[in-house]
Amino acid sequence: MKLAQYVPQIIASLSPTAAMEIRLTSKQTVFTTGDTLQGELVFHRRNAPQGARVSITLFGRTSTTVTKTTPFPNSGSIVDYTFLQMHHSEALEACHHRRILPFSFVIPGALPSDPCSEHVPSGTAAHHGKDHLQLPPSVDQNSDRFCPEMCSIVYYVHAEVDMGNQRLHATRQVQLLPLYPEQPPRLWPEGEGSEVQMSDTTGLRMCLLGAKTGHVTVRAREAKPLYLPPGQHHGSTMAPIRFDLGLESLHPELTFPDNCQVKVTLEAATYFTLLPMDELPSWQSAAKGQGQCFRASVCSWKNKSVGLQWMEKAGNMHTASLVVPIPVSGDVALVPTFHHCYVAREYFARVEVTVGCSRTLRVKVPVQIYNSLER
Repeated sequence: MKLAQYVPQIIASLSPTAAMEIRLTSKQTVFTTGDTLQGELVFHRRNAPQGARVSITLFGRTSTTVTKTTPFPNSGSIVDYTFLQMHHSEALEACHHRRILPFSFVIPGALPSDPCSEHVPSGTAAHHGKDHLQLPPSVDQNSDRFCPEMCSIVYYVHAEVDMGNQRLHATRQVQLLPLYPEQPPRLWPEGEGSEVQMSDTTGLRMCLLGAKTGHVTVRAREAKPLYLPPGQHHGSTMAPIRFDLGLESLHPELTFPDNCQVKVTLEAATYFTLLPMDELPSWQSAAKGQGQCFRASVCSWKNKSVGLQWMEKAGNMHTASLVVPIPVSGDVALVPTFHHCYVAREYFARVEVTVGCSRTLRVKVPVQIYNSLER
């Protein structure tokens, strides 16, 4: 587990926890952009400390560990970085009855400045400042079971009371899921070693030991972004991907398959680095040691039979269309596609299509998930 994940617990364990605590007054469990995070600092002593200075802060921290050899001097170490500090401060009046101190924070739509501009190595390409201004979602093994131990993004409210000769501390972790609008599709490189595979071809066999009667090709079209409503942390909607099937026959009296078997798996890829990302990760950059990637399958649509209607295109070439849904299981909590300084998340649909007794055709299509209708 990461140090940043333990920060609230460590701070609380070093404090006289019976002295005071933080309580949230809202029944919300996940807060998003524009929400008001309200709570109370409650003193358990008979009288509140008089004339003390109280500081209540909403922190956002990220923690990453890259274990393999990298060109960075702190390779293998934990990098903790605070990207958000929102302060609420006031002095406690000399009042014997004031044992509850209310506070509130409005979750901002963006950070006031790029927190990583001074950490990007000189000579690198201009990094995506707009992405770095966006608040990232809470991502750790407690809130997102598809996040590895090697990285986390946590938010917590920390209160400190300075009484001169004594300081009291209290901490409460909170979950944030900011709004992410639909973005233009990412341009992926093609060729050997590419992260995506938009097409595949194999020989067509209608029975297990039969001769090859043609060639069948599957090509994926660009997947439409998947919209999850802001208040819906768990998925239950499906977005379709369209595929084109092409069949080149080797015999004039070819028997066309009237259906195919389809399997869909949604894959979550979490990238994490030791230094701020100056660009979105790729298979090549991860392989060169500039970061690491953790993959987990979040749901699947298994072995479904889909009917095929073939149309003659020209000569011995026939085509058919195939619409495949991307299911999002209702018991899976998903965060949107996001790119932040040290941690990024993307999704891919891995689709397997079997026609007749041919080798299974495999394609991998990038899928964007967003939760805001604003562009």
